[in-house]
Amino acid sequence: MSIHRFFIREQDFVDDRSFIISSEEITHQWKKVLRFQVGEKVILFNGNGSEYTGEITAIGSKAIEGKVSSSRVCDNELRPGIILAQSILKNPEKFEWVLQKGTELGVSEFYPIITRRTERESLHKIDRLHRILIEAAEQCGRATVPVLHDAISFEKFLKLDRITKKEIELFVPHFVVDGKISDLTVDPVKPIAICIGPEGGFDDKEVDIAKRAGAFTVTLGKRVLRSETAALSAVTLLASRIESF
Repeated sequence: MSIHRFFIREQDFVDDRSFIISSEEITHQWKKVLRFQVGEKVILFNGNGSEYTGEITAIGSKAIEGKVSSSRVCDNELRPGIILAQSILKNPEKFEWVLQKGTELGVSEFYPIITRRTERESLHKIDRLHRILIEAAEQCGRATVPVLHDAISFEKFLKLDRITKKEIELFVPHFVVDGKISDLTVDPVKPIAICIGPEGGFDDKEVDIAKRAGAFTVTLGKRVLRSETAALSAVTLLASRIESF
């Protein structure tokens, strides 16, 4: 039988010897939904790159305690990391899908961007989006949860210090390209950002601004992809490239 895996927040505690879970959300889930009993085994991670296997030893009214039997460093993060600058999509469910699947594929940071053709300029239900990231990380075995940044215009994204200082490799899928992702030289140390436009794509001026900021334009194939498909296709190609280093 598989062991359930959980992300624990700051109000909870885990180290190499013991854990204490006090957050209402998790204690309710463990007691009322999963109906855990003393002796139940769990796997915990708190975003520091390690995971802990433990066993419940006490179930109280406000907290659940346990002992840790083992811990390990999870070495399944992409290095360098992938940053996905994804235009906010008109359909919120499609944006949620990008967050979920992007997390499973290894994205370390998400920047929701607003472009000239973006139809929705704000995110909805931020708490829900963070929950999607956490649940995806729990499911796929990651020991870190990706960062979801505040929504930002594409032009402001391109002016971030990390971009202007050339600390990030920058790729933009487009019809007129510098090359294929598989053909471009990628720095094995710098994080890689892939910028995905909205349903109508980036306009030519935005692509020009991106190129002046140091972006390489790349192709994702001969077919026109939906924004959410383009995002995950690009991440998959980049992840494959990184894992081949």
